[in-house]
Amino acid sequence: MTTPENASTSQNSRIGWPEYIGLGCLIYLEQIEAEGRSQLDRSLPKVHATEDEVIAAEMHLGFQLPASYRTFLLAANGWPNFHHDVAIFSTSELTDGPLYQRTQSILGLPETTDALAADDIPIVDYFPIAASATDIDIFLMGKPETPGAGAVVWFADKLIDQYTDFHDFYMAMLEYNRRALHRLRERNGLPPKPLPGEKGYQTRRIIIEEAEG
Repeated sequence: MTTPENASTSQNSRIGWPEYIGLGCLIYLEQIEAEGRSQLDRSLPKVHATEDEVIAAEMHLGFQLPASYRTFLLAANGWPNFHHDVAIFSTSELTDGPLYQRTQSILGLPETTDALAADDIPIVDYFPIAASATDIDIFLMGKPETPGAGAVVWFADKLIDQYTDFHDFYMAMLEYNRRALHRLRERNGLPPKPLPGEKGYQTRRIIIEEAEG
C-alpha cells in the first residue's frame, strides 16, 4: 500500500494542529451523516494533554518526544479510532494500558523483529505511537538521535509505508479516511460531493446528538 498522492503536506505549513484536528473531525462528522447516524461515538480526539503530562511520559520513556508528535499531544491527547480502529496513543498509552500491552506483545515476536530488520528498521530505535485495537497494524516513530528520528513507519507483518514525521502520517490517514468516505457515500446511494479538505467543500452545520457517558 502506498501513500495517497495528495496526502503529504509540508511540515513547514503555517496551519497548526487545531486546524488539522478540526479537519479530521469534519471528515468524521461527514461519515456520521453518510451512515445515517445522529450520535457521536468514541471516535473523536481527546482533550489536549498538559505540558506536565507530556513531560511525565517523556521521563518514563527516557527521551523527548519528536516535535511533530509532541505538539499534536498538546492539542489532542490521543484519538481512538482515528483511522478505522487505529488509535493514536495518548500520553498514558505510550507507557501502559491494554493497547500498549497488546502492541508490545506483537513487537516482542521474533518474526516482527526479523521483518523490521529486513527493511533496515532496528526495533530498538523505534517506539509505538499508534496501533489497531483488533488487527496487526502498528505505527512506530523513530527515537531521537537515531537514523530514523521523528519518522513514522507503518508495519503489519511487513513494512506498509513510511512517513517523514507525525504530521505526514496524520495527513496520509486523513486522505485514506476521505477515500473511504467517498466509497461509503457511493455504496449508500448518496451523490458525490467535495469532502473536507477538498476543493469546493463548503462547511455547513451538521446537527448531532452527543452520546451519553
